Amino acid sequence: MAAVSTSLLSPPSHQFQRAADMLLAWPADEPLVALVSGGAAHSHNAWSVFARPSESITLPADAPSEATLASLDSALARTPREAWSEASHDAMPFTGGWLLALGYALGACFEPCVASAQHSPSRAPHGVLHWCEDAWCFHHASRTWHQVGHPPALRIESSPRAWQMRGLRAAACDAAYAAKVERVLAYIHAGDVYQANIARRFDATLAGCARSFAHAAITTNGAWFGALMEQPSGECVISMSPELFLRVEASGKITTRPIKGTRSSDIAANELLESAKDAAELAMIVDLMRNDLGRVAEIGSVRVAESRLLETHDTVHHGVAEIQAQLRANASWLDVLRATFPPGSVTGAPKVRAMQIIDELEATPRDFYCGAMGFISKSGTAAFNVAIRTAQLSATTSVNAERALVYHAGCGIVAESDPHAEVAETHAKVRALSRLAEVARAD
Repeated sequence: MAAVSTSLLSPPSHQFQRAADMLLAWPADEPLVALVSGGAAHSHNAWSVFARPSESITLPADAPSEATLASLDSALARTPREAWSEASHDAMPFTGGWLLALGYALGACFEPCVASAQHSPSRAPHGVLHWCEDAWCFHHASRTWHQVGHPPALRIESSPRAWQMRGLRAAACDAAYAAKVERVLAYIHAGDVYQANIARRFDATLAGCARSFAHAAITTNGAWFGALMEQPSGECVISMSPELFLRVEASGKITTRPIKGTRSSDIAANELLESAKDAAELAMIVDLMRNDLGRVAEIGSVRVAESRLLETHDTVHHGVAEIQAQLRANASWLDVLRATFPPGSVTGAPKVRAMQIIDELEATPRDFYCGAMGFISKSGTAAFNVAIRTAQLSATTSVNAERALVYHAGCGIVAESDPHAEVAETHAKVRALSRLAEVARAD
């Protein structure tokens, strides 16, 4: 495999206080897809990628499952699995390739028995793949910029373009969500499922610059695995995710870090650590993810590196586990997605039955929420977030036109769940969005 040259970004890099500031410097007339890390820097979120797509492939929601998977497999063949054995040991993970946004409903293509009969057709496609050979990449530990291909020249603006979010409201009342929790508890007590993750929808209106809004969303919340995906349709997906779905190294080592158990950051972290209910909630998903990885891993290679640890983000505490494995030599990228998608932390256990209950109880499609956003590089590496804390913006005809904004918050329901506590948890999670209205007013 030919080596991909990279170079340090010359000034005006010194004008960027944070990697996310690239969202404001990217030329307005150039398309942008970006994976923006933040929060505490560690090996899983050490890099941010800002890329210009030269081609985009959309997986329509109304296409037959077989056609969708064939299109996905054909596209991923451009970053072949065979590249892993020849990959450079360059520390930079992205050297050109795909940046992807995968919708939750793609999971029904892998598991047809969970295909929705309840909802109107999804507003969003099953996925959008952006082919990118031009990018700026930022290494957070060394605070250095690296160039891939020929990304656009930057245009530093004196001040960000304005935006305003208003009218944030739940699509249904708290009592309606509590009733859904009660319904899940009935399924659990009947033995249908051990856990199901049920989400509720919030709606708002956004006017002004989506990139400035994304910058505020990602930086204000310190999103560990943030993303901005501008779609060919004119729609936009902005993620403030704290959760790593998959990270694949060139050696074939694969890691997943599911989150289960949440408390507002206003509450002492010990309350979460000492909760047997939240510990059990995470343990169930650890078992599920062990089984998912086992479908594509070398026999005996799956291991739990961390069974439960605490992570504190700007608005919440989370319980997190880490599971690792070594992928089989003959496992393709499509095999990896077929085995693991959608993420177990946003479905439940057993996964298929939990997805059926989700489809029954949630009134509208999730679209990109609870899917995944990330990259698959020509270097043989890949990484995806779990698309939670994710705002989906409708298309607009001009930069200042109003867009519909859709946001979801969900909870993992287990036998010990209390409906009122789960309602409170959804409000804790929506703070990642609601606090942005205060940011806009402060500006």
